[in-house]
Amino acid sequence: MSSNADANSHAVTDSVPPDAFESAAADRVRELGDDIDLTTFAAMFDLFRASSRIIGELEASVHRSVGLSTAGFRVLFTVWVFDALEPRRIATLSGVSRAAVSGVLNTLERDGFVRKRRDQADGRLVTVTLTDSGRATVAEAYRAQNRREREIFAGLDAAELERFTSTLRRLLAAPIEGFASHE
Repeated sequence: MSSNADANSHAVTDSVPPDAFESAAADRVRELGDDIDLTTFAAMFDLFRASSRIIGELEASVHRSVGLSTAGFRVLFTVWVFDALEPRRIATLSGVSRAAVSGVLNTLERDGFVRKRRDQADGRLVTVTLTDSGRATVAEAYRAQNRREREIFAGLDAAELERFTSTLRRLLAAPIEGFASHE
C-alpha cells in the first residue's frame, strides 16, 4: 500500500471494511509482489463490481420491461439527449463499442424506436433520430430508472452523493493513456 494511501486511510471515519471476496482477491493479488498497489486494486475492484451489479439490476428491473437491453437503453438515451447523431458519435458518447452500436441500431430500428437516414451528399454517412415510440420509450425507461437510482443512492446523504459524483467526473475527465476520449 502506498504511503499516501496509508495517510489517507486514517482520515476516513465512515469506511466500510472489504467483504470476503474482496479480501480474498486482495490476498491473491498481494502474492504478485510488492509493486502491486492494493489501494488502487480495491478502488477498481469495487468500482467494477458496483457498476456490474447496478447495470444488471437496472437491466432486469427497468430496461427489459420496456423491451431494451442495457446497450439499447444507452444508445436510445444518447440519441434522445442530442436529437440526431451519427453512429460513431453514439459509440463515443454512450460507451458502447462501434461494432455493438451497429447491431443495437438495427434492433432499435426493427423495433420502431429509431430511424436511420443516409446523407444525400455522402451515402456512407448515417444520422440516427428517435421515432415518437423511441422518445416515449426512453422517457418511460428513464423515469423508472431514476426511481431505482434514488433507491440505490438512498444510503448516501447529499454531501456524500456530491463527493461521489465529483470523484466520478474527475475520473471521466482524466485522460487514460491508450484509450480514446468518451467526452
